[in-house]
Amino acid sequence: MTQRERYHDFITNQNPDNIPMWGDWIGPYSRWITEGLPPQPPEYAEGKKGCRGSYLMDYFGSEIICSAYWGTSRLPVSLGIGPAFEYKVLEQNDDHMIYQNGDGMILKEMTHKKSSLVTQQYLDHALHGPSDWEDFKNNHLDPDYPRYPDDETWNAIVSECKNRDFVVTVDAGSFYGIMRNWMTVEDISIVMYEEPDWVLEASNYLADFYIKILERAVRDVPDIDAAVFWEDMCFKNGPLCSPDMFRRFFLPGYKKVTKFLRDNGVSSFWVDCDGNIELLIDLWIEGGVNGFYPLEVASGMDALKLKKKYGDRVLLWGGVDKRELRDGPEAIEAELARRIPAAKMGGYIPLVDHGVPEDISFDNYVYYDKRRKELLGLKPLPTNNKRNF
Repeated sequence: MTQRERYHDFITNQNPDNIPMWGDWIGPYSRWITEGLPPQPPEYAEGKKGCRGSYLMDYFGSEIICSAYWGTSRLPVSLGIGPAFEYKVLEQNDDHMIYQNGDGMILKEMTHKKSSLVTQQYLDHALHGPSDWEDFKNNHLDPDYPRYPDDETWNAIVSECKNRDFVVTVDAGSFYGIMRNWMTVEDISIVMYEEPDWVLEASNYLADFYIKILERAVRDVPDIDAAVFWEDMCFKNGPLCSPDMFRRFFLPGYKKVTKFLRDNGVSSFWVDCDGNIELLIDLWIEGGVNGFYPLEVASGMDALKLKKKYGDRVLLWGGVDKRELRDGPEAIEAELARRIPAAKMGGYIPLVDHGVPEDISFDNYVYYDKRRKELLGLKPLPTNNKRNF
């Protein structure tokens, strides 16, 4: 059975014997090099293999690393700002750097980074509401701006995707999450109350914007295996907007995008949202989404609870408490024992609930990875079950 066949058995039959061999998002690469991880071989620094994620994926025997806006299986299609804002360093010293990124955000970031997983402080944003929407939209949200690789690169990708035995994903966009990034939680909360018609207008524009960009992808790459949304619209105790607001402002956009993609052969729809998402799951399902991750345990997310409630209506991944990996084999065994029953129900891939943080040792991660695969009965697939783009 190929990687792609296994994935489709997983999403259609929710077969617990065919759980995809997906990989975790790994942060402490530099630390692990000092603790026994072999350095990245030269062939991963150049050419098609070319990234640390691919090296770690191969080292740990994973099929893909999946996420919204990045990941080792995604088609390189940009749904974000374009043309970008000018990158500017506004302040820099031994302690931190303040800069404007391509999305027009003013960020503060520590100068000395211990991990690829970095916390940033947001100081200002590009969009402040309906007063500057037209300028923002016209100058930085142009669907006709180049959003694909050059023709030679894209045609090679399309050729490789024909008769493929690997899974291919595509970004599907964002509504609340991306608007929150452009505005701040405070500002989007205010405009949802004071300017509801504009919020709905902007959300509808985004849906049409995503569809226009994705038309080429679904035309050139038939039967894309998964579309991935990104939101991050929840915190520890629940969503940052009410379910009624979600229904009014964002559900129409979800319905429009998922219908377009489903009508063009896309098989499954995932949403990446941190925090406690329970109050929004029914709405996402109504909007055409059936997959959810990373199921942060610290926010009360529990894969077994969700499988008992929703059964085969949902697909899940994540849900393994990253904090338990710090404390060694006994804690890891106990954590895996809590997660395996949900996996045995089908439709759930136990993985670390977000990125693997800097305080996880190499030995502890290796132990977790080995025991997870043993308990799930995961067997390595042939090495040709991987894409090269």
